[in-house]
Amino acid sequence: MCPRYNRIRHFLLFIGCIIFNSSLAQSTFDSTMSETLDSVVVTAFRTKNIGQFLPVSTTRISSTILQQEVNGTLLPAFNSVAGVRMEQRSEGSYRLAIRGSSLRAPFGIRNVKVYWNDVPFSDPTGNTYLNILPFTLVNGIEVIKGPVGASYGLGTGGAVLLQSNFATDSLPQNAASLNLRAGSFGYLGQDLRVTLQQKNFHQTFFISNEKTDGWRDQSGSTKKNITWLATLTKNKHTLKGMVLFTDLMYQTPGGLTLAQMKQNPRLARQATATLPSAVTQQTAVFNKTLLGSLHYNYQLTKNIGWQNFVVGTNTHFKNPFITNYETRHEKNASFGSHLIMRFQKPIGEIKIVVGGEWQVQDASINNYGNKRGVRDTIQFSDLITTKQGFYFANASLRFKKKWFVELGMSNAYMAYDYYRSNILTETAQSKSNLGLLAPRMGVSYEAAKNASLYFQISKGFSPPTLAEIRPSDGLFYKNIVPEYGWNFEIGIKGLVLQNKLRYTLAAYHFGIQNAIVRQNNNAGIEYFVNAGSARQAGAELQLNYVTRFNIAHQLQMDFGYAFQPYRFVQYSQAGVIFNGNEVTGNAKHQVTAAITYDYKKRLSVFVRLQSLSKIALTDANDVYASPFTLMQSGVSVNHNRFRYFFSVDNLLNVSYSLGNDINAAGRRYYNPSSPRSYMAGISIQMARLRR
Repeated sequence: MCPRYNRIRHFLLFIGCIIFNSSLAQSTFDSTMSETLDSVVVTAFRTKNIGQFLPVSTTRISSTILQQEVNGTLLPAFNSVAGVRMEQRSEGSYRLAIRGSSLRAPFGIRNVKVYWNDVPFSDPTGNTYLNILPFTLVNGIEVIKGPVGASYGLGTGGAVLLQSNFATDSLPQNAASLNLRAGSFGYLGQDLRVTLQQKNFHQTFFISNEKTDGWRDQSGSTKKNITWLATLTKNKHTLKGMVLFTDLMYQTPGGLTLAQMKQNPRLARQATATLPSAVTQQTAVFNKTLLGSLHYNYQLTKNIGWQNFVVGTNTHFKNPFITNYETRHEKNASFGSHLIMRFQKPIGEIKIVVGGEWQVQDASINNYGNKRGVRDTIQFSDLITTKQGFYFANASLRFKKKWFVELGMSNAYMAYDYYRSNILTETAQSKSNLGLLAPRMGVSYEAAKNASLYFQISKGFSPPTLAEIRPSDGLFYKNIVPEYGWNFEIGIKGLVLQNKLRYTLAAYHFGIQNAIVRQNNNAGIEYFVNAGSARQAGAELQLNYVTRFNIAHQLQMDFGYAFQPYRFVQYSQAGVIFNGNEVTGNAKHQVTAAITYDYKKRLSVFVRLQSLSKIALTDANDVYASPFTLMQSGVSVNHNRFRYFFSVDNLLNVSYSLGNDINAAGRRYYNPSSPRSYMAGISIQMARLRR
């Protein structure tokens, strides 16, 4: 049967189930037992607002969604949001695209600004090691789509705000919980969480250990983590501290050709006439990171707050690859200060936020030969200092209870100092990008009760990251300039059906200039160039419906669709013109859907679907990844202090990939994902601890 027909058939069946269940739920609905979707309060742009009124596309992923464990990662949660796609090339190797392709990210997360508990988690170069954060440590996520430079600095992809605020979750004070998980392909996970609450002092101690053998050859992973979170409150002062240490290792099997994938999708990258295999070279990533932060909030008056933070991280990174063995020692420091003011005037409520953030990184990068996974002769030894900063001002006004207006502006800079220490004749080089102005304006109007129309214009800049300005070929690409673009967006948000259905519909046009894209030389070593411009225009629809059709039964249905017909406008490589081609690595159609049934908060059953259309794997659009539909399901049971769960990933047992390699040398594009797999676990909430 045609794969396209299969995908459409499953999709129509899923929608049919939603319509049938909606009819059943409404036919037995009793208003005294209804469960509604209240307006979500978000902290986007550093002030609390009702998301429905904000003139921006933002989504909050709740702890309920995050607790629906499927494969021990955050992928299912992120991929439940329309216009957001998290990819996985191998265990521990993730990419995250918000309204965009993965052109710039052969591995890792770039061009998306990530914060954790209100402090920067992205490093000064724009790279984010999201994989060092255990997924069970996150109990809330906000995703802001589109350029947000007016508040969060450099980046055009958007912002992700992660929360680990266990002081407000369902765990009792002075208690401990133990979680044990086991799954297919040798997956084992354990984490222990202890919370201690005194009068004004709250602490959380978290220890976790995860490991998997992986489905493919050379695809195992281990991750050990220790985290301490603390909050001290006294009068007008709040001090938050965090310490995180993660020891992560994940093997990198590499890409396969189409013939190799059809022969045996479990293979790792095979040897060629000139290059050894991934197994021979023991390709892997080793990351040991220590992070510490302090966040201080002083409430000067009832309406004026002053927030300050300092963050320090130390990362030891090793990557034995096919062609070399790279080591990096990265030392990062971040500082920030924000003044948040709100005033109630006759015309309405005014909120003003002014401040700035500064980051610096010293990176020592060494490249050696790789002799079967062991460092060989040194090739390059570089020292690079990266400095990034921005200051900003934002103001919002809500007046006549219907209008909401936002204005913002930031001025950013980024500078690099480069020195090659193993070649004495080579001179130091510097590169800077100054005066990167990013304005933003948005207007929202409540056209009807619980229905708001909005419009916004914003600009963003995204300079090259450390891995782009100094990639694994060992050269310093000082001529790469920041990519930038203007985003125009219009949308409508609201609640209907007695606040049981929340909807968001948005259309946008984002034009990228000086697009930074990845290329490979004949040896498969990557480098990056500015290659022209692209048009990223699309639309998104997000629906969330919840109802309780008697006192014991609740049903929630979620649906998302993203239309992303992105095209290159002016784009060429090595004299070949690709104007008008589809943007590489992007799916034109993305569908997400889910049904969750709850019985008295004791039993929960969910079914989730993600469907992607074909994806261009080359700039020439001559190779595509096949479309696929991924289904997941799970059940959890709460009984006294115990929670049991069981889940299935890839329920339909389809052949697919969550993250292929684009423009890959040797036509090694494919990173096959695992077939149907299972996970089971138990969570034990221990007795409350004595003071």
